[in-house]
Amino acid sequence: MVALNAFVSAASPHTVRRYRSIRPGRRRKQTAGVLVSLLTLAACAAPHDDNGDVILKIADSFSATHPIGRSGTKIFLDILRADGPDVGLQVEYFASGQLGKQSDTPALLRTGVTQIAAVSPAYVGTQLPLSNVGDLPGLTENSCVGANAMRAMMQPGTTLFEHELRQQDVHPLWVAYVSGYEAMSGNFPINSAADLDGKIMRSTGGVADRVVDVAGAAGVSMPIGDLYEAISRGTVEGTLASPVSVTPYKLEEVLHYSTVGAELGGFTATYSVSESVWQDLSDQQRAVLTEASDVAQEAACIEVQKSVDESKQAMLDAGVQMDLVTDENRRAWDSIAEDVRRNWVDDLTAIGLPAQRILDEATAAFDDAGAQEAGETK
Repeated sequence: MVALNAFVSAASPHTVRRYRSIRPGRRRKQTAGVLVSLLTLAACAAPHDDNGDVILKIADSFSATHPIGRSGTKIFLDILRADGPDVGLQVEYFASGQLGKQSDTPALLRTGVTQIAAVSPAYVGTQLPLSNVGDLPGLTENSCVGANAMRAMMQPGTTLFEHELRQQDVHPLWVAYVSGYEAMSGNFPINSAADLDGKIMRSTGGVADRVVDVAGAAGVSMPIGDLYEAISRGTVEGTLASPVSVTPYKLEEVLHYSTVGAELGGFTATYSVSESVWQDLSDQQRAVLTEASDVAQEAACIEVQKSVDESKQAMLDAGVQMDLVTDENRRAWDSIAEDVRRNWVDDLTAIGLPAQRILDEATAAFDDAGAQEAGETK
C-alpha cells in the first residue's frame, strides 16, 4: 500500500470490513425469463481491461473546486489510483455530471453505465425516500456528525440498507454531509419563521421541499447554478441553502439576508458502488475501497465544516445581514422542524414504509455520532 500523507496518517479510521463470498454461477434452462436475468447481470457487471483488471467508472456531480470535490473525492481517487492496480482495480473518473444528472445516478449504477456514483437522496426521492432521513431538520449542524451517522445507518444489515438500498443496487462506501441549511433571501429580512410565509423560495428537493411548504412559502425547484439570475430578476425571492453552497456561485452578491442557526436540515451525498459489483469484487479489492472511503469521508467532513465557517464570514464581508435565531423565535423554527419530521413519517408510513423506525434509528445514530465527535474534540 502506498504511504499516505500526514493528514491521512493522522485520520481516525472508521473501517468496516465486510467480506462476502462471490455468488456462484448456476446452470439453468435458457427460458426467456432467464435470458432477461442474464442480460441484467451482464449490464451490472464491472468491465475489465485487457489485463483482466476491473475498471471502476466513477460518476460525480461535484466540481473539483467544491469542498467535497477538492477533499474527499480527490483523496478517494488518489488512493484508488495508487493502491488499486496492486489488487486489479483501475478507475475512470467523470466529474460534474458528465455521465448523467444527479437524478440519474441510481439508474447508472443498476445498468452498469457506472460502477460508483455520488447518490444524493434529495434528488432521487421516489427511489430512495427513506434515505432522505438524514436531511431532516434538527438532527445536527455538524458535517462530521452527519456523515458518520448516515454511513452507520447505511451499512449492510441495517434497516435502511436491507429495506431500501439493497433493492436499488446501492452499496454506500462513504458519505459527505453538507450541514447548516439556512433561510436566505435577496429582498426581505428574515427575522422570524413567519417572514417566509407567501414568499417564492428555491428548494433543493426532498426534505427541503417539505420545509418550504410547512413554512408557507412557494417552492421552486432549480439548480443552484441558476439561482444568481433568478434572484437578480426577482423570479425567486430566496432559497434554503448551506453557506458552503453560496460562495462558489457568488450568491453573496445577490442574497442580502440570512438566518443563522435556523437548523433547517442538511444534504446527504453517498459515494456508492453497485451492490452487484461489490459482491463480485475480491476481498482485497473491497479492502482498498474501504480504506479509500474511510480517509475520504473524514477529509470531506472536515473540509465541509471548515468551508461552512469560511462561507459565513465571506457572506458577512459581502454585506449579507446574518440574523441569529434568538431564544424568543427559536420555538417557531423548531415547530417547522417538528412538523416536517411528522409529515415525513406520516407520508411514508401511508405507503407502507417503516419511516418511524428509520427516524428513530437515525436519531440514535446522530446522537451516537455527536457523542463520539464531542469526545474526539475534547
